[in-house]
Amino acid sequence: MLFFLAVFAALPTMGQQVSDYYRLPDHNQVQYNRLVTRYGGAYIKDRWYVSLTGFVRADKALLDNSIGGMVGARRVVRPGWGALLGWAYKEKWAVEAGYVQSPAHTSLSVDRGRVVPSLFQYANDQHSFVLRGKRLLFSTSGPWRRSGFWLTAGVWLVPGKGGNRGELSLAEYAYRSREKVDTLRLSGETQLSNTPSAIAELGAEYSVRLSNRFDLGISARKLWGLGSSIDTDLSYSTTSKPTQYAQLRGLGSGMTYGMTLRYSIALKQPLSNVLKNTGSRLGK
Repeated sequence: MLFFLAVFAALPTMGQQVSDYYRLPDHNQVQYNRLVTRYGGAYIKDRWYVSLTGFVRADKALLDNSIGGMVGARRVVRPGWGALLGWAYKEKWAVEAGYVQSPAHTSLSVDRGRVVPSLFQYANDQHSFVLRGKRLLFSTSGPWRRSGFWLTAGVWLVPGKGGNRGELSLAEYAYRSREKVDTLRLSGETQLSNTPSAIAELGAEYSVRLSNRFDLGISARKLWGLGSSIDTDLSYSTTSKPTQYAQLRGLGSGMTYGMTLRYSIALKQPLSNVLKNTGSRLGK
């Protein structure tokens, strides 16, 4: 008797297990799993990410007096890198901030009537802090917006440290006649700015989704120096003429061309938005 009572008590539980086994999966969950498999993630409301960027920077100092064509400013091309933390909203807007190591330069060429001009180059301390805003112009991945073209704008803050970066001194003699000799002297001193300076930035970037967590960006950005972080002051004198002065200002103006790898550390992906964006075609 007790055996039959135990069997009858177990029947509802067994029936529930059989029913669960044969129950079809929830339709919404099936669609969601398809999306995760195909796209690596759903429509993203917002996300936090970290990024590592590497780039090539070309900058040229501003020279206010060429001293009759004897001196000139040279463009300097050097690699740089940075690490940033960013936040993206609905894959349309983004803001990021972080550290960039890339120096501004004063590069001076001196034509002394020889085949190869003399070159003197100086750089600041390389350290900068960047704040950048981004706006998606158009997506190349439909409603998912993880791949597309972005417009970027930002500002670099360059700390002011002060200090001497180097000196130069050149002297030559020119014979005007057998009895008269001109002494030609060019001297200069390079100093770091004591006050912080800023660089404005405007650029374009194409970002492509590699996976649900990784993006790769390719960018080109124009830089405008709003103040000099390093200056080279020059003076040129001869025996027969008044002293002339020139200044080479390292504003940091130029271009950068680089690549950025981003890793999303936090994603918000509501299921309702996933199903809304897929439409009926994923249910077929």
